Amino acid sequence: MERFSIRSGGVVSAISIAEMEPSDLTVYDAVYGTFQLPSYVRTVVASEEFTRLKHLKQLGVSNAVFGTALHTRYDHSLGACYLAGRLLNEVNKTLNKPITEDERKCVMLAAVLHDLGHGPFSHLWEKFVEAYGSHWKHERSSVELARNLLDRMEIVSEKQINLICALIRGDASELLDADRQFMTQIVSSDVDVDRCDYLQRDAHSVPDIIKPSRPFRQLFDRVRVVTLQGKGQLAYHWKDYPLVYEMACARQMFHRRCYQDPKVLGAELMMLDVMHEAERAGFRFLRDGQSEQLSKIHGKPDLFKYLNDNIIGELASSNLPRLEKAKEIINRMQKKHLYEEIIRFSVDMTKEVKEYNCQQGEPIVVQAVRYIKSAQQWFSSFNVTFYKPGTDGGIDVVSLEEARDLNQSVTCESVDEIEQYIIYCTSVDPVVQRRAKHHFTNLLNEPTMES
Repeated sequence: MERFSIRSGGVVSAISIAEMEPSDLTVYDAVYGTFQLPSYVRTVVASEEFTRLKHLKQLGVSNAVFGTALHTRYDHSLGACYLAGRLLNEVNKTLNKPITEDERKCVMLAAVLHDLGHGPFSHLWEKFVEAYGSHWKHERSSVELARNLLDRMEIVSEKQINLICALIRGDASELLDADRQFMTQIVSSDVDVDRCDYLQRDAHSVPDIIKPSRPFRQLFDRVRVVTLQGKGQLAYHWKDYPLVYEMACARQMFHRRCYQDPKVLGAELMMLDVMHEAERAGFRFLRDGQSEQLSKIHGKPDLFKYLNDNIIGELASSNLPRLEKAKEIINRMQKKHLYEEIIRFSVDMTKEVKEYNCQQGEPIVVQAVRYIKSAQQWFSSFNVTFYKPGTDGGIDVVSLEEARDLNQSVTCESVDEIEQYIIYCTSVDPVVQRRAKHHFTNLLNEPTMES
């Protein structure tokens, strides 16, 4: 009997395995090993919309600095779906009213489709679109693409589609009974399968950033549902408090050392410049007789579903006039000749950057904003509940403070909040770089400049 299998790198093949249901999807994953997902997941994984995720790197342009950061939204989405199933299995052990197959299907599909709407180079695409006056977020396109896909496949009802889309958006409360409110926390909350998977997957692909004391997925090994103010909520064992706090530390660490590493921010500025050059040159993305500017393509789901990181290859090979600057920057990125950091400020230097570029007659310098919360800031805003075993086999809800006190010590590296404005030079000419650095160093040393 034929059985679909997928390897972690996104290579799909069909292999014959006896004694197994033909509807199952077997995934060979770099982080979790081999696992199975149900037939309805296999159906959406085979779609054009989902296959596109193979060509969207999870960490955008971070591979320009961290060469192993090549894992994809495809891998992550399958991993999040696996964790959702794992979590559902655990809570089902103690629920008085077990999860139905229809409920399970909605949660699993929301988990696997939650990132369907990401643009090229991850969150960088949102920054690009915002520069043209649109406040688009990838969740909007995730819902649009998921709805179109599910309507076409007819594997769920309209009512289920509404719930799946609401679970992706994070506003499903009104569609669920009080005892089912915990379902809203599985895909989109402070401690969810999305965050748990991407932190583990990023740590696997970019070694030496974090070293968790335990795999974050172990949080789900003893998760329970408790009733708070009449509503069912997920609760984690009090002994897992350190691991939840460790997730906050890991998030800050990854922002400091990877997501917002100054060199990565410089690479992002280069990629943004490539896209802006494409806009100025009048480049239009074309598929199936439709075309649109890159800055507006998110408004056309039937076209957006084809857009991925390979857009760089299309720009590099395009014969469209006025793309020379974009091609030059692409070539620099391929050779790792990134924009050079020249100085950092504690205040916004947008005005000074603009003035300097006007004086030079071209965009010699650009600014990136580096803002990172402390681990404590992130953790203090976490909406997470803990429990401890109670009498007669029951459980008692534990406050955040009590869970902290029950755990004698929680140690992980953390630093204070970071807010920096980093100036980069776009030129590869050392003379131009020195001149720009001298100019902004003088500004930094002026008595009126905030220290």
